[in-house]
Amino acid sequence: MKGMRLHHVAMAVTDRDIYERTVSFYRNVLELPLVRTWSSGPRHITMLDFGNSILEIVYGAEGAGTGTFSHIAVGLEHPEDVDDVLERCVKAGCRLVRPAADVDAEEDGQNGRHFRFRNGFCCGPAGESLEFFCEL
Repeated sequence: MKGMRLHHVAMAVTDRDIYERTVSFYRNVLELPLVRTWSSGPRHITMLDFGNSILEIVYGAEGAGTGTFSHIAVGLEHPEDVDDVLERCVKAGCRLVRPAADVDAEEDGQNGRHFRFRNGFCCGPAGESLEFFCEL
């Protein structure tokens, strides 16, 4: 459909303390600007600006756990940013899952082209998998 774009990705968090730590992590460690925050009944919702879309963190969401994503991939401009952001995350208490590394790959198909990227993974404060990625 013309004009369609990703508006936001929602992360359901079931514990209020984890919700607060998760919002703080994305705002203070990854420095995502606040779009808005509100409450609706038992739910507390925070939307953060991810540049080209929004990350919505929801405490008390219905249907929590009915659908999952493998990870949230954060695109970065410079390869060294991958290392820097992972280091900030670990200092903030996140568990490093895979250290930053350069990856060489080949696209599938007849005209597969070679491409390279640098990435690394950590677990965020709510247990979410975060990938930091820069195509080289």
